[in-house]
Amino acid sequence: MATLAADGSSRFTPAERPAILAALEEFTNALAIYHSTLRKPAENDNDILVDCLPLDTENLKVLNPEEIIRIQDAKEQAISKKIYENSLYMRKIMEKLKDEIREHGTFEVLTKEIEEIMTRQKEEEALLEEQERLRNAAAELQKTIAEKKLANEQEKRRILNELSEEQRNVEKLKLIADTELEYVTEWEKARYEQNSLRCDMEVEKLEKILDKWRVREKNEQRVHAELTKFLTQETASLEKKTKEWEERYARETETYEKEIRQLRNEIETRRKELDELKEEYRSNQEFIDTYLAEKEALQKEKEREELVQKSAIKIQAWWRGVMVRRKLGPYRPAEKKKKRQAKTKK
Repeated sequence: MATLAADGSSRFTPAERPAILAALEEFTNALAIYHSTLRKPAENDNDILVDCLPLDTENLKVLNPEEIIRIQDAKEQAISKKIYENSLYMRKIMEKLKDEIREHGTFEVLTKEIEEIMTRQKEEEALLEEQERLRNAAAELQKTIAEKKLANEQEKRRILNELSEEQRNVEKLKLIADTELEYVTEWEKARYEQNSLRCDMEVEKLEKILDKWRVREKNEQRVHAELTKFLTQETASLEKKTKEWEERYARETETYEKEIRQLRNEIETRRKELDELKEEYRSNQEFIDTYLAEKEALQKEKEREELVQKSAIKIQAWWRGVMVRRKLGPYRPAEKKKKRQAKTKK
């Protein structure tokens, strides 16, 4: 029986270890024989999980036979590879377990492997749930695709029917167009004949007008010749007169230049006289300005004296009025004068 070690782990006694190792060795040999019967998978074998392959009846409806066979082959290869890898895995575990029992008498390898297996199982369960969800989503998508395909087929039939109807309409329109073209062709032919007759009449009319213009052109040419002759004579006469006028211009220009020189000399003489007169005017103006300044000073002095005299007269008149009103000086009454004189005698 396994005993409990001090660290809490289970441990086989030394007496139990040989029997356990012998049983494990026998199991390992049987596993090796089984492993040798398995086919070793090639390196390029498909590594698809078996449960992920869509082999349901509903899913196979949308696949062709070749795809079904290829999926089944992939599934068989995946199962064979899984068995081969599991066999190798068990051999490695057995070897590790035998070494651990032989050295320590414990089987911690199995405990760790069981924990890892439990963890992987949980992960596989989560993956299986996700696979189921994805499978349902794929089924929904396949259903949607089938519905879309059916709708597309119906739309295709509808479009083909419309196309057939349009082709019939095109044939009908083509027949109508051919009839209209034939009618238009005949109408254009009649119109062409009518226009041709009208054009012939118009050409005849234009030819008459052309003859009239030809006669008029001859008359114009005759008039042009006469005018050319007249203008040539006039040009010669004008050239002769122009030459005479040029000679006269030269003579008169020379005469006028002489007169201009004389006038310039007279202008220069008059300018000198004008300068002398300006100088004389300036001198006289200075004398006049001096005289006017002296006259203005005398006028101001005279006005001042008159003002002083008038002021003195006003002051005298005012003082005389004061003396008269107050009876002073010679304007005193006679009685007061006598009394004053009497007092003086005493």
